[in-house]
Amino acid sequence: MTQLLMRRPDLLDIPGAAPLPEGYVLRLAGGAEDVRPLASTLSAAFGEPWDEERVRNSLTETPDVRAVYVVAWDGRPVATASSRLVPERFPGSGYVHWVGTHPEHAGKGLASALVARVLWDFAERGCEDAVLETDDFWLPAVRTYLKFGFLPVYGVSGEDHGQRWSQVLQRVFGR
Repeated sequence: MTQLLMRRPDLLDIPGAAPLPEGYVLRLAGGAEDVRPLASTLSAAFGEPWDEERVRNSLTETPDVRAVYVVAWDGRPVATASSRLVPERFPGSGYVHWVGTHPEHAGKGLASALVARVLWDFAERGCEDAVLETDDFWLPAVRTYLKFGFLPVYGVSGEDHGQRWSQVLQRVFGR
């Protein structure tokens, strides 16, 4: 099944995120020393296997990913989001890529801080807008994306996602 698509129509008035809790630091991924903790964080966040090779191939060493941001706790990444450009699919748009938080650190606003930083990254790069893809069951993520001005896209690759979005938004807003 195709992922759901969301688009933020511009990069004006990017909302700020609340300050991070004490002890957390938002920074760029620092290189080889962050690869293993990123794999651990992404495995836990998405419930699927991530190893160091996948981190390198999907994030830290792929040319379409422009920046990998992390929130670190005690020096180790526990949340991440990446700035990606995919001009063949989304010309002029920044693509929010692999937003994930280790469950032990969830609910602390880390993803919000990362999404805000990635949006600023896109604005600094001269992007016109931002897009992301998500799944129907990531309701906390959809809430965050809506808070940051992302809107559902109902037609994707010839598929009508209206019914799926209706169900997701009913669950998000508790109706």
